[in-house]
Amino acid sequence: MNQAPIAVRKFHKVMSFVKGRKLHPKIIFFTLGIVSTLWFLIRVIPKPSRASYPCMQATAPYMSAFVLWLTGFGGAIFSAKKVQFHWSRSQYFLAFLFLISTTSFFILFQYSNQRTAGAAPFKIHNQYFPANEPIGTAQGIFLGRVSWFWNPYATNELCTNTSNNNGVIDTGDDAWFMAKNNNSAILDTMIIESLKTISGEENSSLAWDALFHYFNETHGFGKRGYSVGEKILIKTNATSAYGGVSGEKYDAELSRNDDTEINPFSAETNPYVVLSIIKQLVNEAGIPQNMIYIGDPARNTYKEFYELWHNDFPDIHYLGNNLIHNELEIISLGRTPVALTEENLVFYSDQGNVMPDAIQDKLFTVFEDIDYLINIPTLKAHASAGITLSAKNHFGSLPRTWAMHVHQGLIAPLGDDPEREGYGLYRIQTDIMMHKLLSGKNLIMMVDGLYPSNDALAVPEKWDIPPFSGHWCSSIFMSLDPVAIESVCHDFLRAEYHGSTIAESRPNWFGVDDYLHQAADSALWPVVYDPDQDGILIASLGVHEHWNDSLNKEYTRNLETGNGIELVKVHEPITGISDQSKTFDIQAYPNPTLDILNIKNNEKSSIQYQIISTKGDLLLHGAIPALDTAPLNINYLQSGTYILVIEKNGLSQKIKIIKQ
Repeated sequence: MNQAPIAVRKFHKVMSFVKGRKLHPKIIFFTLGIVSTLWFLIRVIPKPSRASYPCMQATAPYMSAFVLWLTGFGGAIFSAKKVQFHWSRSQYFLAFLFLISTTSFFILFQYSNQRTAGAAPFKIHNQYFPANEPIGTAQGIFLGRVSWFWNPYATNELCTNTSNNNGVIDTGDDAWFMAKNNNSAILDTMIIESLKTISGEENSSLAWDALFHYFNETHGFGKRGYSVGEKILIKTNATSAYGGVSGEKYDAELSRNDDTEINPFSAETNPYVVLSIIKQLVNEAGIPQNMIYIGDPARNTYKEFYELWHNDFPDIHYLGNNLIHNELEIISLGRTPVALTEENLVFYSDQGNVMPDAIQDKLFTVFEDIDYLINIPTLKAHASAGITLSAKNHFGSLPRTWAMHVHQGLIAPLGDDPEREGYGLYRIQTDIMMHKLLSGKNLIMMVDGLYPSNDALAVPEKWDIPPFSGHWCSSIFMSLDPVAIESVCHDFLRAEYHGSTIAESRPNWFGVDDYLHQAADSALWPVVYDPDQDGILIASLGVHEHWNDSLNKEYTRNLETGNGIELVKVHEPITGISDQSKTFDIQAYPNPTLDILNIKNNEKSSIQYQIISTKGDLLLHGAIPALDTAPLNINYLQSGTYILVIEKNGLSQKIKIIKQ
């Protein structure tokens, strides 16, 4: 987060004041260490759960460095005295043991001395991502605009992503991609409203026409919309579907297996999001079905997804890779087999310095054949890239197995060891974003944020940051600016995944957004990015910026302070009261409150609640069973006034809440 909650900001102000004084580094270190340790103990001992609060997480690095130094110094002195004591009494074995102890504590002391240099024992990840400092040139019909549509009812709150372990996917399983866990009607609305938002048009038909016009004008193809015969690819994320037909990931019918090493419930592009886009392209944009291709070219299209799409749209080309072979022919099961280009078409700008096994690559012929691309990655963190969004999703567009030959161009090539941290390094994602046959054919950029996860093959998990608060992310992101949408999604990911270990904080690695800096401004290039080898260099693909904080989520165009990103929140929380004469037997206490708000439901049936800001932004929501109490942690909210909205049987009631 760029701007932490109030307690964290107060703590950082104290730290900044101390570090800003012209004092000896050791004095600063001792001051920070003592203050941090005392504050942590005073706050956590009475209430251990506070250890997870953001203010305590900000305190912990200073405290741990001080304790580390104190342990090394004190332990070394104590052990040294024991060596002298036992040696003087000819107790040589004990003296030798304490000598080893002295050496160990001295090494710890020396190590802690190095960590105290500059009076800042550890880096705080917030410092890596300064707020509201845009880089690059915004793109789009509305410059720098990113649409964020959030609707918690698009997903099933009760989805468990569990298997009945019978070896096949069936109705006994509870997977995120099943019909019972996706509200197709709501998703249709989310897509339509997102299209209207980025185009400025009043309906989706006009929106598509505006988007095709924008693409063709900006690519030098004239002032025109879609032309008959032009092809479009919906590029999905299907990481788990790699492999031959041996049954490693799927069976002979290309159906998922739920007893393989790779979890069949891994987070990937949602089939109902794709279905909504298909409906739009065919029914609103007027694209013939046989002009549409769908899939992840280096992967297969699972049976479960194929049947969902094919039932209503049988003439679309659904891609298949490593399909079943017999002695005479490919048994495609209705899939369109992919093929490779005859010539190499990708020339990595690194030229073998960082990626010695990746000098050049062929592509799948579909990328030569299509005219437009809609890339729909899943909102995920990543063990090698920190984050995986539209750019990283094109690893599935490279024909070599798992695209392992280009992993050296990522921040953590071997996974969870970010050895290539920092800025100004070659980044493979920038090459991909610059390639005219890959990202260069983007019609719109989308990110599926319905069921996100913390790694490429991880199972979806619910999110804790507001407004999700223990529910699914249930979001769709859309933009015409390829850099802006990745920047926004990075902000969401780094706010959610900021744990205490390297693996838990992947989106907060130092330099994880380096590729976005370079895509935004060619002045930041460490190499000349020309992956097509056509001599055409692109100064800026879009605008990069980080939001002000994870609660308000505002960029410079929202704040009217700059020409960066504009995040448009399409969702509309419930703010009206349908019957003010009706009151519910509900208690909200303590009010005012500092950190915990208890909502007690004295009704004989369950209620729905929402906490919204005075601007109408939805911050928390959930349900409370009859005659039950829900304690809500609102410690992260800034001091001020909020509205608690209670809803039951179509009626609602407002209660004013004061956060101290």
